[in-house]
Amino acid sequence: MSGHDDLWDAARDEAERRGAAYEVPVERVRARVRRRRAARAGATGTLALATVGAVVVAVPQLLGAPGGTAVGSSGDWPAAFARCGQPVDDVVAPPGRVEQTLLQARDVVGPDRTWLGTTSTRVDGAAALPDAFDDVEVVLVRDGVVVGVDGGDGRLVVSPGETVIERERDGTVTGTTAVWGYGARLVSCDQYPDGEGDPEVVAGDYEVVMTQTVTWTEPDGSTATGRASVTAPVRVSDDAAHGQDSPETCGAPASDLAATAGPEANPFAVTLDADVPSTSAPGSPLRFTVTATNEGTAAVTGATGHLGVLLTRDGRVVGTPAPREDVALDASLPAGASRTFEAASDLRGCAASDADAGAPLPPGEYEVWVTADLVLTTPRGADGGATREHLVYGPWPLRLG
Repeated sequence: MSGHDDLWDAARDEAERRGAAYEVPVERVRARVRRRRAARAGATGTLALATVGAVVVAVPQLLGAPGGTAVGSSGDWPAAFARCGQPVDDVVAPPGRVEQTLLQARDVVGPDRTWLGTTSTRVDGAAALPDAFDDVEVVLVRDGVVVGVDGGDGRLVVSPGETVIERERDGTVTGTTAVWGYGARLVSCDQYPDGEGDPEVVAGDYEVVMTQTVTWTEPDGSTATGRASVTAPVRVSDDAAHGQDSPETCGAPASDLAATAGPEANPFAVTLDADVPSTSAPGSPLRFTVTATNEGTAAVTGATGHLGVLLTRDGRVVGTPAPREDVALDASLPAGASRTFEAASDLRGCAASDADAGAPLPPGEYEVWVTADLVLTTPRGADGGATREHLVYGPWPLRLG
């Protein structure tokens, strides 16, 4: 994948093969983070990094309720339905100046029929990319034909957060890249055009094709437009365990959580690293420190609340953050600076209700993940208001007992 040894996709493939016995590849994940940081530090002679004030949402509750697109007549169909029945070759964009590389994606779509994907988009040559990509098409393909489309309410879930400008040693710009993510709720073409077919996509194996149209600014001030597509296999399932609206909920697949964690899934200058002890006593609170580092070239100013701690075991989320009093902790960081935060977990399992504290987690092997919600006044959001960043990092191994 154009230089990416995509660990997250490999982790999800492994999850699919091993089912509930999925184990997060902890050491490979941590090694990947270290490699990426080292690559950043060593690339100052060839790369210039420009931080863009963008909102990052890990995997929010997307779109409306599952189901079809309500229409009154054939004239009311969203434009996406015109793709229904087309050969995939007519959908995929031809090669050009724009390249897309799929960094991670849901390879199993659950009953909500929501597909999520994160890609890097590269424009060859000198180009100023937009702060947001809003011309995106997602279709579902089977046997070489479009059989499902975005129901009309797809949207960005990870806005471009960091622009990488590639330069030759003489300063010539050779390319510009941004990382972003998109979510779409897929509906069936069976309902088109008479509205009488089933709007729900039938469970089974498909391919998803995401095509992006990018308009950029050339050095002389003129604009140019190009298209690029990425294709990935996807399984549509009626199993409620798949396609959680948030991977940070009890019972969510650890592979979905892994897909939102780490520097590539969180394309913002601030990164997190945790000093999680390797062992802890069951029934006793787990306490450790988390170091936030501004790896960008500009200062960030703002605050965060208590950091969240999640635990996974046997491929599922088994512990989530307990309710805590809201606080505002200073999260301001000059470029290159770090600060530490306290993090804690009561090491209790998922509660049956808000009034239930949950039972203590039994002895065994777990993985620890941390989250942080930053509210920043610098950089400002695109609307001039605060920038909100939701960061997810991990995993770190933990043995109870």
